[in-house]
Amino acid sequence: MMHYLFSYTKAHNHFIDIDLKVKTNGANLLTFQLPSWRPGRYELADFAKNIQKWNAFDENGLELVSRKTTKDRWEVDCNGINEVTVTYNYYANVLDAGSSYLDENQLYVNPVNCCLFVVGRENEEHQVELDIPDDYKVACGMKINDKGFLTANSFDQLAESPFIASNSMQYANYDVNGVIYHLWIQGPCNPDLDRLSKDFKAYTIEQVENFGTLPVDDYHFLFQITPYRCYHGVEHTNSTVILMGNTEDVFDKHYDNILGICSHELYHTWNIKAIRPQEMLPYDYSKENYSRLGYVAEGVTTYMGDLMLKRSGVFNWGQFIKTQNENLKRHYENDGRHNMSVANSGYDSWLDGYSLGIPNRKTSIYADGALNMLMIDLFIIEHSDGKHSLNDVMKRLYDDFLTTGYTEDDFQNLCVEYGGLNVSEVFSNHIYGIEDYTESLKSAMKIVGFELVKTNNPNPSANKFGFISIVENNKHIIKKIQNRSIADNSEIAVEDEILAIDGKEIKGQKISDLLKDSKGLVKMTIKKRFNTVDVNLECGHYYPIYCLEKQDKASEKQLMYRTVWAK
Repeated sequence: MMHYLFSYTKAHNHFIDIDLKVKTNGANLLTFQLPSWRPGRYELADFAKNIQKWNAFDENGLELVSRKTTKDRWEVDCNGINEVTVTYNYYANVLDAGSSYLDENQLYVNPVNCCLFVVGRENEEHQVELDIPDDYKVACGMKINDKGFLTANSFDQLAESPFIASNSMQYANYDVNGVIYHLWIQGPCNPDLDRLSKDFKAYTIEQVENFGTLPVDDYHFLFQITPYRCYHGVEHTNSTVILMGNTEDVFDKHYDNILGICSHELYHTWNIKAIRPQEMLPYDYSKENYSRLGYVAEGVTTYMGDLMLKRSGVFNWGQFIKTQNENLKRHYENDGRHNMSVANSGYDSWLDGYSLGIPNRKTSIYADGALNMLMIDLFIIEHSDGKHSLNDVMKRLYDDFLTTGYTEDDFQNLCVEYGGLNVSEVFSNHIYGIEDYTESLKSAMKIVGFELVKTNNPNPSANKFGFISIVENNKHIIKKIQNRSIADNSEIAVEDEILAIDGKEIKGQKISDLLKDSKGLVKMTIKKRFNTVDVNLECGHYYPIYCLEKQDKASEKQLMYRTVWAK
């Protein structure tokens, strides 16, 4: 058994003190590994950089000989020793859905960030003892034993069980088929818990019905509500952490976003937590777990999470189509779609993470993956004359590959079995190829009486000049440039700063406001790395986007397929 003690002395310094106590079982050498990455984000994270000090002691408090053998692995000599205690501290000062954070108000831990495991003994019981104020409550998917310790039957379960300890959490729950779903909300806010529970229950019922069973005994939504704008969620075996802000309007103006991200994360309970690619069964926390199936893990989940909201009645047609239009916008504003397939983009997340990387290099396993699943779903519906859908594929994955994991061929073969030639072409042309999506999307949407309508980009800099900028540290920085646009053919480059427009210095103004009425030639003052230049840009039309619109007159068959699609 592995026993962890979490404590701290100065919460405002953000250092968590961790003691790991383990019996040697007669071993002469113990190897301790800190995870190099976390499930849900397929990139190396190097959590060990947050450890300030690390020591090992025997049962009598005498320091043992230890050595670091890799960036996140240590060896301890323990010949003749019965028990080893490793003491270290972890700097927890990042508040997002996948990190750990400590301050005067809460202890929030993702164990995968900061819990060592003993190599070769990952399947033993792991316990967590918390030295926290008496009035703190603990929100976590792990069970609590009679000693008050959080308990996990393996390191994998521990790594998958984030927890929040605080005296200010709000709480509600709801029941679906005898399973309790817990809502834990940390942060100053005033949520309508009745509304939240009602809507969450509706889409939960829909998801459970799709798979038949929930693979866990209970489920925990852990919310971190912040005073600043943010949007992030991470899935776990029987829980999720949702980071949302800002506090003032998160449960009002951004309520649809809360529903969207929470439905997405709950769907992960089946897709990627229960149903996994063979490459990740089990997880190897010490190195990259390469897979081209990110488009299934995130693409299917992005699409189905939104579809479940529509099918459950939580979203109306307008709300659902808005989510699909957002995916379309992300797709058509990313010229990386011409250079790397969505399957290979998922594989390369281990190379350059989830950032944009170099200009126009790759696509999104979320947005592009979701669009491919939209097409596959509709082609399956048409091919089966409304008898089947993508639901059937996911249910088969759950029923047939739960214990073994699935391969790329397994998923593709199931989709083609239900959807025929058109689905096969989606895989060859779009999932593993870089052919333009437009005609395939038009064909798919026609099945349910929708049109794919080309329209001007609402962002003036994108539409008129072919670039997209964001504000970083009060500077307007160019982040995307469309190939062969007027911006691309000028001296402008990604990471350049816009200083002035038509000689007027930009001070706290939005680029969109300054450019919305622009016609003809516009002079931009651009700060490059080593010099500043004036560039004359002629207005044109670039970065077009596409939106879904209902056809005015749909046939009876189209309406029937539309009903099947959205229940």
